Amino acid sequence: MLGIQIKAFAMLTVVLFVVDAAAFHGEYRRLTGEKLGHLIVAVTPGSWSGMGQGRDWSAPKPPRRD
Repeated sequence: MLGIQIKAFAMLTVVLFVVDAAAFHGEYRRLTGEKLGHLIVAVTPGSWSGMGQGRDWSAPKPPRRD
């Protein structure tokens, strides 16, 4: 059963890449790669150490004006 699922997933991936190459000229790969890249950056410990973007807690926000 697992073998059938792996083959089906591989076929789906091939079909998506063929459709992407024919119709969207690589846009699917770019969007998928961009989202995957953001996910990888979010889960790597290097982004947790303050080296990445984030709020500077040493400088509090100014009070809101309502």
